[in-house]
Amino acid sequence: MLDFNKLAPQIAGLEGASFAEKTEHQEALLGACEAFENASADSSAFVEKLCRNADSVLWPLSVPMQNLKTTRDCAEFSEFKDAVTVIGVDGSQIMPSHHEVHACYLLNIGIAAISYNSAHKAILDSRPTLFHRQEDIYPLVDRRRLHIDELYVSLERNILELQTLAELSVAHQAKGQDVVALVDGSLIPWSVEKLSARYKNAFLQRMKDALEVFRIYRIPLLGYLSNSRAADVVNTLRVSICPYEQSDCRRHCGDLNEEDFPCSRIWPLPDRLLYAQSLAVGQCSGSFLSAASVAKSFSYDHSICFAYMNVSSEVARLEFPRWLQATPDLFEFALSVVRSQVRKGMGYPVCLAEAHNQAVIRGADRDRFFQLMTNQMVDLGISRVSVSPKESRKRRGFV
Repeated sequence: MLDFNKLAPQIAGLEGASFAEKTEHQEALLGACEAFENASADSSAFVEKLCRNADSVLWPLSVPMQNLKTTRDCAEFSEFKDAVTVIGVDGSQIMPSHHEVHACYLLNIGIAAISYNSAHKAILDSRPTLFHRQEDIYPLVDRRRLHIDELYVSLERNILELQTLAELSVAHQAKGQDVVALVDGSLIPWSVEKLSARYKNAFLQRMKDALEVFRIYRIPLLGYLSNSRAADVVNTLRVSICPYEQSDCRRHCGDLNEEDFPCSRIWPLPDRLLYAQSLAVGQCSGSFLSAASVAKSFSYDHSICFAYMNVSSEVARLEFPRWLQATPDLFEFALSVVRSQVRKGMGYPVCLAEAHNQAVIRGADRDRFFQLMTNQMVDLGISRVSVSPKESRKRRGFV
């Protein structure tokens, strides 16, 4: 159990640390705002410098698709004038455990499809999928059986979310409805690079197939990131204040800790704090093309772009495929729907909040799941069905 008497003094120490951190953030923010203004003054020269230095810095450099100071006003979608179906998905999982009665894992995809038209309608649902076969628990990758972990299961959940969203979006569009599709979180599969090349290639192909569905049917797809820690824009600005003509980090700063780099006077600072200074409520920043290495695996149309929107409660990060950015009317429509969803959800898109509520697996749900597994195994005639001694002792205790 947690000893709060021992923890309380440590929590009390947060005050001094938080004050120092806030001061450092304020100094970084002032420097970033200045760098932002200077880079905006000659946008073409800034972009040229980014391209020239892209291979010599230690982080990916996103490319501005407009002038840094570009903003767009996002009119709020009005269901009294137009009709749209907004579909959000979110997922959760039960991880495999060798302490339980059977090694398996469960993916649960929460769905919220909300139609705004003459007859408002909401479909709230969840889709559980059980993975229990030997090839599920020990998938074949590079001709060897992989012992799955939380990273693998999370990636499989992400691709299942996207595939489910594509299927539902097409089905609703077939009914004559305009559709906007939202996912909770990033469209960039950052963690896939930690797995083998063969799994990565197979995963990316599945993702490309799902993304292509949205492009073919011209259905706007956006990833919504609340309280984002991303610093893509700030990292590009670090190049603009680098004192060296060529920002060769290894040659000039290879013997320094990153906090001691000359450009680190504006780092670490999330982009959302920078844009909180310049975006009015309802405004969206210009778009950027992500330079994440995994994002370079996608085709031109499916390249991942991002922008920031002031939704009043926060500055949220939005991610979307390049083809949507290149379709102005559809893009503006999608942004207006996102802003409306945030207002209806009182600070967070209502369709994603409802999808989360459908996806979440609570402790009682997990216990019932494993009880059902136990019952089924007994019905199948398996003579010895029990959890491990460790799990048994954890549940009963000794005292």
